[in-house]
Amino acid sequence: MLITTSRKPSARTRSLCKLLSRFIAGRCITRGKMGMKELLEFADGGPLIVIGEYHGNPGELSFYDENGKLLFSIRFTDWYSEESDSYWFPDVEPALSGQGEIADAFESFFQFKRVESDKIDQLPSDSTLIVVGEKYIDFIGSKKSLFKLNLRGFKKY
Repeated sequence: MLITTSRKPSARTRSLCKLLSRFIAGRCITRGKMGMKELLEFADGGPLIVIGEYHGNPGELSFYDENGKLLFSIRFTDWYSEESDSYWFPDVEPALSGQGEIADAFESFFQFKRVESDKIDQLPSDSTLIVVGEKYIDFIGSKKSLFKLNLRGFKKY
């Protein structure tokens, strides 16, 4: 899975790209002048996530399939924990928890194992987890929130 930025990303957008790629065991590249065709070639037949900006800050995630079709997008504001700088990301897929349209879209896009909210405590302590709520997406490692996206909008195409 490839994660990339807008054409001229801010430092915060590049940081989010790196953090998100480490969390989901994907690859991060800075887009530069690459068009969609070149990005899809870099993705090696896999899906693509593009991080867009709003007023110089990361503000949108657009999710594309392997053919370049836009599947859905999420608008957000971001929040980081001090924990994310020193956290060691295991090379395993995170589990997914949550209900609703966004959780369903994440499950179909990422193919991560879905865990019911009452079973989260049964996961190993070093697990990574994406928790999708109505107003946020929380990225958790070792039972601590590493970073969170506060949702502003969701659009399915």
